[in-house]
Amino acid sequence: MVRLAIIFCILFTSGVKAINQIRWGSSDGPINGLTITWSNSGTSDSIKWGYSSNLEMGTSVGTIRPGYLDNFFKYSFQNVQANSTIYYKLFDSNLSSWTTEMTYQTAPPQNDTSFSFIAMGDSRTDMTTWNQISNLANSKHGNFAIFTGDIVTNGANNLDWDDWFFNGSQYINNNLVFHCIGNHDLSDSANYQKIFDLPEVNGSELYYSFVYNNAVFICLNSEDPANLNQYNWLLNTLNTNKDKTWKIVFFHRPFYTTGGHIGDMNAYFNTWWKAFDDYGVDIIFNGHDHLYERTKPLNRNINKIAPVPSYGSDPDKGRCQIVCGGAGAPLYTGNATWFIEKYQSKHHLCKININGKILTDTTFSETDSIIDILKIDKNPSSNIIFNKISIFPNPTNDFFTLKYNSLELGEAKITIYDMDGKEVSNKKVIKQNENLELNYNIENISKGVYNVELRIGDKKESVFLIKK
Repeated sequence: MVRLAIIFCILFTSGVKAINQIRWGSSDGPINGLTITWSNSGTSDSIKWGYSSNLEMGTSVGTIRPGYLDNFFKYSFQNVQANSTIYYKLFDSNLSSWTTEMTYQTAPPQNDTSFSFIAMGDSRTDMTTWNQISNLANSKHGNFAIFTGDIVTNGANNLDWDDWFFNGSQYINNNLVFHCIGNHDLSDSANYQKIFDLPEVNGSELYYSFVYNNAVFICLNSEDPANLNQYNWLLNTLNTNKDKTWKIVFFHRPFYTTGGHIGDMNAYFNTWWKAFDDYGVDIIFNGHDHLYERTKPLNRNINKIAPVPSYGSDPDKGRCQIVCGGAGAPLYTGNATWFIEKYQSKHHLCKININGKILTDTTFSETDSIIDILKIDKNPSSNIIFNKISIFPNPTNDFFTLKYNSLELGEAKITIYDMDGKEVSNKKVIKQNENLELNYNIENISKGVYNVELRIGDKKESVFLIKK
């Protein structure tokens, strides 16, 4: 009864249905192909928008198409300005009135190699937790998100979709999400494709790709992994984008897991995973198992029963597979095994930052505590020295002590960067002997995860710092 009452309050105003379920989509990537869709039972809804409160781009009638419950109205933006705020209002043809002004932040331009995104999945079942995770995602300010499937418990149940949109509205209304289909969503794949506006391959949204800056993102349908057309498309897409710095794949069912779905994808090690190894895929995001798992570097071309030394896309490097299935579904438990680097049975999301040839991933629990930190650095190794920096205490509140030992002498610059690659603080000192020790005050830096870099000439080293 509570659920129905909530839905009634959302959809009705004075007994008349109103605009609801606003979502952002794309037929291409975060900039090109941007769309907005909303639901209403009216027949002539419109949008007026601009890059200021003057809404100077004018008014356009939304394109109508039948929805799973009401009509869907869609508007496709043309020549979107990057790094800009879109101001907009929607005309409710039921109420004959405009909504209040709303905003959407566009992504960085295509030639900017610094951007961020959220990865999460399996929101089904517990809408209270989904509300918490979606609000947390909203606070992390990614440029877009990838979602690893099982959005709702039953993809054919309209009330499940209503609950999902309502409890995630703070995030969904303001952020672009690229979805992949899960087994629960597959209850009605036609419904799923009506609800979301995603890139298409041969008229279908069930697998697709998009290129953004120095990365290619590939969404696969793991509910149909034996599909030869999909496999050949995967090979062609990887080959076309073989020179991209970052190759990121996402689909629902994981290959490597200690959760309840062990073995689901074993039959496709010689097809899908072989392609990942052959083309040097960097990260694979999955859901299905409701926990957090990060694998060690895996490359089955080299060793099928042991990890390789490091992540990366070179032939001797390994894939990083992350199971991020903790956005609301009941948690599973796992166990330590040879291929697992990090495991937590907690609801969570991942925030990924790409800054040129450096990728960092910070995983947060639903209470905003840090579960895991990952860094992949593709800069030439000749520029990196391996005399480790030590920082303590870490995590810390207002200060830390840095210790560093090396043969290099002279001016050393210590720079602190946030996870978007922006400098937040720096200090210069003269290193007069092998051992360097200094105290650093960070009371004016906000809570979060940072990268502390020490550079002497063309030599550098870095370490993560957590400010509580």
